[in-house]
Amino acid sequence: MEAEPTLSAALVLQRLMNVDQTRFTNKSLRTVEIAVKAWRKETAVEIINGDWMAISPLLQPATSLGNILR
Repeated sequence: MEAEPTLSAALVLQRLMNVDQTRFTNKSLRTVEIAVKAWRKETAVEIINGDWMAISPLLQPATSLGNILR
């Protein structure tokens, strides 16, 4: 989900079914919808609170580059 946050719950379920057909079935759609909705809500709260900047290593300042403005 983090790599592709716009995936629909149906597509997430399809990918889960491709990985493990014995554990995930078409009957799991509602459960996956609930999980995707909860993940999106949690992510939105992190973004609104600014926490996503603190936890994302990609957004950390580049300290190893030194002073590039010389």
